[in-house]
Amino acid sequence: MRQQTRPTAIVVAAGLAAASCSPREPEPVPKRQAAAPTRTDAPDRPEPAAATRREGRIELGGECRVLHTPDGKRYALGGNVPFDTGKYVRVEGTISEAGFCMEGDGTIEVARISLADPPARDRDPARAGGLAVTGDYVRGEWVAKGADADCGHPDFAIAPNANGMNIIKARVSGTPQTGAVDVGASPALQWDDPLPALPIETRGPDGLAVMPPTGNAKVTLAGHPVEGDGIVFVRCA
Repeated sequence: MRQQTRPTAIVVAAGLAAASCSPREPEPVPKRQAAAPTRTDAPDRPEPAAATRREGRIELGGECRVLHTPDGKRYALGGNVPFDTGKYVRVEGTISEAGFCMEGDGTIEVARISLADPPARDRDPARAGGLAVTGDYVRGEWVAKGADADCGHPDFAIAPNANGMNIIKARVSGTPQTGAVDVGASPALQWDDPLPALPIETRGPDGLAVMPPTGNAKVTLAGHPVEGDGIVFVRCA
């Protein structure tokens, strides 16, 4: 007698159908990595070289010419320098601590260079030196040298007092001041504290240069900024 297998096949088919209809487990979704934060700060960049202006006498250095300034500093000169050694020049350019010559207090990459009148303290011994600063030299009325010079309105006056001291009356940093003119070993315009002393020197045949104070504090004399190599005044007749 033949065995009946049909019910078994039906059971198996029903099981497969049930399995195909059951819900599947959801596949795991891969976690997204957080995006790296956007950097908003700019990367460090080297500071651009600052423009500078210096005056001094050209000298011959070890590998190239150098500028020797009145305050004793030495700068190697990079670029085109059309003047010979010994000339007193005004140089404009950018300054760096390193350069081809590696000499002195830095290297000035020359953008502009021109001849300039040397101050009396820098004159060559072989040349006619500047006049000494004396009481007779400084007395009188003075006006800043330039096209707008007007002796009808002098910038300041220097006159002796009863004790023989030379006294100056002028506006210093916008305030009327009375000071003494020191014509000794270190000539200067001396003021009451806290105003700094302003060194002076003869400049050219008839000029009086007023120099910046020690530390280069900002000072004006009769409205003129006292900076750089000083401001030159000429005596009114």
